[in-house]
Amino acid sequence: DTMGAIYLGYATLHHYSRRRGVDGLEAVTEHALLRLEKEAQDALKEAADNFPGPLGGVASLVMKLACFPLGGFSRVYSDPKDDLTKEVASLLTNPSGMRDLFQENVYMAAEGTTHQLSDLIRALPICVEADKALKNIKREQREPTKEEQDIIHRADELRDALIQVDVFEHATTEEAEKGFMRPALAGTKDRLEYMDQKSFAA
Repeated sequence: DTMGAIYLGYATLHHYSRRRGVDGLEAVTEHALLRLEKEAQDALKEAADNFPGPLGGVASLVMKLACFPLGGFSRVYSDPKDDLTKEVASLLTNPSGMRDLFQENVYMAAEGTTHQLSDLIRALPICVEADKALKNIKREQREPTKEEQDIIHRADELRDALIQVDVFEHATTEEAEKGFMRPALAGTKDRLEYMDQKSFAA
């Protein structure tokens, strides 16, 4: 676990060096590295606490002295602070450079096509704008303007459509077509046709 956290830390730094300049990337990188540092530290302590065998206590003591010579005072890494976590959460739940980065190379179906992920991505700016309008209306204690009412109504319609459970018979328009088979299932079927043993049942 420690080596994995260290590797992910280097990968995070490499990604940051390649995409430096994206708005909000510094905060997300700092949050990720703080978590990985804490994970690596905790993994070392857990490993030291779990040496088996009659000499496990001795091995544990040696490892702790090597990794944490001052005991708890040597374990200096901690989880990200709440303010940083809130900043990252805001970057990922509102239109931002970070959201644009994560959406790169995400398939977007044409408008009017049934595709939940595309609909969710397109709905976000509208819902955020509606939330801002509602906050302004509440703060100023006034009635909404025609433009504000329209965007609030549109956002409510999108939310109602997107949060429905078990109302989509098919995830995409392609799946609704007669005879459609997922590519993975089609590939499995083709491989089975060429196999001598069709089943592994006893």
